[in-house]
Amino acid sequence: MTKSEQPVLVRVTHRFAASAERVYDAFLDPAKAAKFMFATATGRIVQCEIDARVGGTFSIVDRRNGEDVAHVGTYLELERPHRIVFTFSVAKYSTDADKVTIAIAPLAKGCELTLTHEIPAKNEAMKARTREGWTGILEVAGELLVDDAPTCGIGVAQHATIPAKIAQMFEGLAETFELHRKMLVATDPNTRREDDVYRELATTWSDIARRVHDAAIAMRAQRDLPVGAHDPSAWSDAHLRAFEKFVDGERQLLASLRVATERDEAALLSLQGEG
Repeated sequence: MTKSEQPVLVRVTHRFAASAERVYDAFLDPAKAAKFMFATATGRIVQCEIDARVGGTFSIVDRRNGEDVAHVGTYLELERPHRIVFTFSVAKYSTDADKVTIAIAPLAKGCELTLTHEIPAKNEAMKARTREGWTGILEVAGELLVDDAPTCGIGVAQHATIPAKIAQMFEGLAETFELHRKMLVATDPNTRREDDVYRELATTWSDIARRVHDAAIAMRAQRDLPVGAHDPSAWSDAHLRAFEKFVDGERQLLASLRVATERDEAALLSLQGEG
């Protein structure tokens, strides 16, 4: 095999607050895998069939805007709880069958998973998008897979994923505002006012994105926070109301994001077509 024919390796690492056994089993359990494997924001998994044995196959179908996208493969190696190797293809987009290796290393608390996806050299341009896809899958899995009695530190770290994604969204918003300024025609009488608005918004959202990102990083770093003594009698209705407010915000965010994502994905496809 020449250098130009060698596959491109995409590696993603994620630390889980769950045992190696629990994480390994989740990838082979249809009920659990359907919640994180290949699911998209605006789609839903309508089929998840897994024949968990060497030579067995899997088929996971995500319905996106009324269209079914099947992700299929064959298991090449299964070594509980350390290693899963399988082929992977999405016929809608390519006839290539890639190779994916999942290595799971037990830790004192939880485990660390390293996923390596081998993509054909001709598809090297997809490297960043492939990494982004698997990163999202593992982050969703991290939300799902937690040992039965997580510590406060683990709980804080687990809640870092959503702020991190929100920071990414705000950063993209700031960049969009800033780039829009370059399109303004200086001779137009309305340009200065519009430019002022976009400049101010770009600066504000960039600062918010940085602060939210830094907070998410700080949360994620608390996974090994020592467990302190707690006084159960200090619990009050205020604690419950605060968490209810947080969960209600999540519900409303989810509902709004589904609508906004469908709208903005359509706009993105249009822009990509123009490009």
